[in-house]
Amino acid sequence: MEKEKIWKKEVKFHFILNLLFAIFITLSSYVHIPYGTFKAFLFYLVHFLLLQFSFSGFIYILSLFRKIFVFVFPLFFLVLSSLSFWVYTQDITIGMGLIQAILETKLDIAIDVLNVQFIGYLLVAVVSLFMVMKKFNSLPINRFKSPLLLVAIFAISTFFLVENYKYGTFKRKLPYNAYFAFTNYLKKPNLKLKEVPKNIVSKSEGVDIIFVLGESLRADHLYLNGYTRNTTPLLSKQKNIVSFNNIYTPLTYTAISVPQILTNKSVLDEDKQEFFSLYSVLRKANFSTKWLGNQTLEKSFKDIVYTNDSVQIIDQFRSVLSFKKQKDMELLNFFSNNTYSAKNSITTLHMIGSHWYYGSRITKNFEYYKPTVQSKYVGSSTKEALINSYDNTILYLDYFLENLIERLKTSSKKTILIYLSDHGETLGEDGKWFHAQEHKSSKNPAMLVWYSDNFAKYYPNKIKQLKSKQKMIISTDFLFHTILDLVEIENFNFKKELSIFN
Repeated sequence: MEKEKIWKKEVKFHFILNLLFAIFITLSSYVHIPYGTFKAFLFYLVHFLLLQFSFSGFIYILSLFRKIFVFVFPLFFLVLSSLSFWVYTQDITIGMGLIQAILETKLDIAIDVLNVQFIGYLLVAVVSLFMVMKKFNSLPINRFKSPLLLVAIFAISTFFLVENYKYGTFKRKLPYNAYFAFTNYLKKPNLKLKEVPKNIVSKSEGVDIIFVLGESLRADHLYLNGYTRNTTPLLSKQKNIVSFNNIYTPLTYTAISVPQILTNKSVLDEDKQEFFSLYSVLRKANFSTKWLGNQTLEKSFKDIVYTNDSVQIIDQFRSVLSFKKQKDMELLNFFSNNTYSAKNSITTLHMIGSHWYYGSRITKNFEYYKPTVQSKYVGSSTKEALINSYDNTILYLDYFLENLIERLKTSSKKTILIYLSDHGETLGEDGKWFHAQEHKSSKNPAMLVWYSDNFAKYYPNKIKQLKSKQKMIISTDFLFHTILDLVEIENFNFKKELSIFN
């Protein structure tokens, strides 16, 4: 009878403890999700319950070590509650960039984020925590022989089972994403950068390169490449555009495709080797280099990006997972032509592009193809709605590039714009969706080039070569070597044969 009484107290306490944890922390990852349908709501409800159940196992195991629990859990709870406040109110993404900002930001800057609502939220969390910990101290010592231990072990196993089935299902939500963001912050990137040799020079003068690094855009959904829908109504009217429909990469997600694109790494090379950053080479040749991005930097390519002269990330604490992420047109508010600089220059614009959730990437006036998706849960949307929403993101890209090109036309420099998506996107083929897929649609990113009249005047042979390669099958290896060939880099060994201007 006494054992039964202890068992009931133990179950009641851990139910209250997990309820508190769920309200203050876990639930924050679900409040901004567009559910759309009741089916989608039920799906995410199960998702939420499973996530909290999986973490309850870790909490219970920790509680078996009473002295450690009394110290560690309150600290852990308050740190996560502090993070969840910003997820609740701003849909901030708990990622490596945020952890870096927290650990490396000066105290006076950190104080600026404090407000009455945040302090009030923490006070409620502290009072709730105090009451729960008081209850914990009145409990009999947790027993390793308790039936709850078996439940806890099963709960922990669900985390590994779910993550093995689909990577990121739990890891990308609180509380797990805080742990993985911190561990990623501590890790060194796999790809190592080599020191660039001295005496590199460029024979070109007055060249302005705009490299637009896109996201999740497949080549065959561009009207420029023969797609039945006119997804590029503005670009189709522009002259001096060459679109390529046979670009290839086997690297179908950002973390592995971007480091390859920005270095002399081949799609066939392993990360264990050392490579040159494109920007390091250009800076040695006295180029001005600037990175302007709408994506948080991942560990795999952060060091490459910071080889630029200047780096600016807009909306840096919201990742592609946020539903309040800034739209790409905001990038142009920070973009400036290098018309008045005599130096050669390269500016990289890193877009959020056509990354899922498609509805978050555009404004309402670009919902041309309908019906569109209304829920993040793919199972509650039709294939038609998903493709419509995807194509609408391309209309938005068309508008973005049109605006950018019109700005570039005002420059007197030899200006060229290269757009390349980091990978493609799978849209229901063989029952698969999105990217990180072993499907040809994910391996065929869109790529196009626009050049100014002044560029064509000075480089007619380069334009001729560019057009001659339009239908060739070319790997994303081309970019590094193309840019170095374009500006006639000397005293540095690169593969000129891979250049689309050669």
